[in-house]
Amino acid sequence: MMNEMTTYFEISANGSYIRIEIIEYSYQSSETYWDGNWVNSNVSVKAGAFSGSFNACLMTIDFENFKNELVKLYEKLNGIAVFQTIESQVGIKIIGDGIGNLNAECIVLDNAGYGNILEFEINFDQSHIPKILNQLDKITVEFPIVGKTK
Repeated sequence: MMNEMTTYFEISANGSYIRIEIIEYSYQSSETYWDGNWVNSNVSVKAGAFSGSFNACLMTIDFENFKNELVKLYEKLNGIAVFQTIESQVGIKIIGDGIGNLNAECIVLDNAGYGNILEFEINFDQSHIPKILNQLDKITVEFPIVGKTK
């Protein structure tokens, strides 16, 4: 169980989960868009009999984009929200059926660009989304996007 001081988001149901905890900015003194938006993270998963964790460098913009897509999915319950990292180390695609049932198709890669792959699904309903959005809000407030794109 994560404490309140931990900055993370988690999708979980029926004993399975994917949790991404943000540790710190990778390049804390950088003010440029490219270097300044990398964050050191820990990814934990449990899917059926499989479980594990690994470290990953992710980008702040991915959390902001996912939050925005998840808001739209929550409003309509029909559609897709995607969390996709630039190095394809973590991918989550949540599909809504229009009546409140959601399916998160997850794929994780333990090393950026190569390594072991785990693919799994988490089925849940729309009642989980407000908690996930609150967690994403905390991430985007504590780790805002740095700099501007060109």
